[in-house]
Amino acid sequence: MKTPKRNSFRLLPWILISVLFLMASPVAAQPAVNGPTDPSELEAFLDGVLTAEMESNHIAGAVVAVVKDGEIFFNKGYGYADLAQHIPVDPERTLFRPGSVSKLFVWTAVMQLVEQGKLSLDTDVNEYLDFTIPDTYPEPITLKHLLTHTPGFEDIGEDLFKLSAEEMHPLDEYLKTHIPARVYPPGEIGAYSNYGTALAGYIVERVSGLPFAEYVEQNIFAPLQMEHSTFRQPLPENLASDMSEGYNFANGGYLEGGFEYVQAYPAGSLSATAADMARFMMAHLQNGRFGESQILQENTARQMQQQLFTHDPRLNGMAYGFFASTINGQRILSHGGDTILFHTGLFLIPEQNIGLFISTNSTGGAEVSNAVLNAFLDRYYPVEAATALQSPADFSERITPYLGAYTLARNNFSTFEKIISLTTPINASLNDEGYLVVSIVGQARQFVEVEPGLLQDRYDPSNQLVYRTDDEGQKLLLPSIPFGFIKTPWYGSIGWHSFLLVSGLLLFIVTMVGWFVAFLQNRRTRQPQPVIGRLARLAATLFGLLFLVFVLGFLSVFMDIDPAYGVPRIFFAEPPLFSLLMVLPVLILVVGLAMPVLAVATWRQRVWNTNGRILYTVLTVFALALLWVMVYWNLLL
Repeated sequence: MKTPKRNSFRLLPWILISVLFLMASPVAAQPAVNGPTDPSELEAFLDGVLTAEMESNHIAGAVVAVVKDGEIFFNKGYGYADLAQHIPVDPERTLFRPGSVSKLFVWTAVMQLVEQGKLSLDTDVNEYLDFTIPDTYPEPITLKHLLTHTPGFEDIGEDLFKLSAEEMHPLDEYLKTHIPARVYPPGEIGAYSNYGTALAGYIVERVSGLPFAEYVEQNIFAPLQMEHSTFRQPLPENLASDMSEGYNFANGGYLEGGFEYVQAYPAGSLSATAADMARFMMAHLQNGRFGESQILQENTARQMQQQLFTHDPRLNGMAYGFFASTINGQRILSHGGDTILFHTGLFLIPEQNIGLFISTNSTGGAEVSNAVLNAFLDRYYPVEAATALQSPADFSERITPYLGAYTLARNNFSTFEKIISLTTPINASLNDEGYLVVSIVGQARQFVEVEPGLLQDRYDPSNQLVYRTDDEGQKLLLPSIPFGFIKTPWYGSIGWHSFLLVSGLLLFIVTMVGWFVAFLQNRRTRQPQPVIGRLARLAATLFGLLFLVFVLGFLSVFMDIDPAYGVPRIFFAEPPLFSLLMVLPVLILVVGLAMPVLAVATWRQRVWNTNGRILYTVLTVFALALLWVMVYWNLLL
């Protein structure tokens, strides 16, 4: 699969999903080249690529570092770290926020303690904690599961990002109060987890006796001479002035955001220069060595590059914290990272002793690192264009049960955050030519079956999926990275829920208008109305109004966009009156449950005519259906 990332936070799920397929592209035939040999030639090439990417994606500033054979081969800043002050990006001094690339430092720290005998990858993590992860499944969660994003946690975005230091809580408090539900048996399905990585960082704290930021400073930053890097929030005084600003491009101009505080900080709070990240890449490419320093034993460093988990032996998978992939015939170990404003990719090509680090400081940079890597590989490690494949004659028979809507395995299932999955529609369909079309947020790729259960992109051999059914009968589409797809049951499809929501609201609104007109007419004719009839109409009217107010209020919360970040403000903090809004579902439930009782009463007492009673019965059915919709999306109970 071409460039398998993004490894960002749950707050940007559309980015997380789209890169599974959208970066895959046909590789044009190019003259054979065996890596970059001239820094000046590489600079000219990257200048062209970066300039085009920054212009088309409205990027204020970027940085690229390339290491080769244990040396910094290329290191350059592009654009501005501060537009207002016209401060250019300096790869030696300007700090960027690599987001989830921070996780590689967690895994490096874990492996340091493993080689010292202080941690075991196969031990129940509860043995290292001062609180307990629930035993939902018989199998315990181990560090090996955390390393490969297979602990089986659901995803939680609540309180992940904050905009001020005053809103932050100690790491242990966050971990103890935000334990995610365990929704998969450990070791079975890749479901990327910020909580899992933060938990590993906390284990490093408890075993080493040092705060995680301090442990990394002493055991990774110092020996690698990473003097312009920190996990601390807010930034230390000596580094704060070198921090790049972050930008969102909106309405034709750049808006400056603030420093993004990451609550699960081992999973994403790193601030670092490109030069420092180059040293980190060199250490991993040199079997743990940097100059005279050795941050990992050679065997441990090599072990970290070996595959530890895969959804299928025919696929690439997870190494020890690194994503493994094969692109243009080159084995790539990578990790990407996103905050809301910063987007980053770190890529190692161990067999070529080459590493690339690319980072941008603007919201539009989500796919820039992918584009740079792909252009780099196509230029220096080109391959012949792949021949388009054809589907086997009986493919449609095997794939039919797997067609339909899918949900990302990395999802929330127990809180109203589940509704965020609506922003990332995923669908698998069979086109007229017999190809499986996987569509993610409207972007589609075509797949054919090359072996039983193994799918390959028609145009890109590196882009593969496995389809299978798990022990519980769930249909799965699984890539090499920890973002599997789970087939959605018919009752969970967006189309079905949209029908219930729109039809139900329209029915209630039209009926309420009709009743209001009838009420005005009855006032003139002074026709008496039965008590049951009045109560029934009152209950239905209240249900319709309360439900309409709730839907409009909920939509308004997610449409209240912070212009500096380009995301809803609720991503950072609960908006005013939100608690009051979440009381409405309880009132809706009370009124909704009264409607079936009143519906029965209208039939027994023959209130209204037959058509009137049928209409009320239909309203009741839709009221119960809408209550079920609220329960399904964890908005009620």
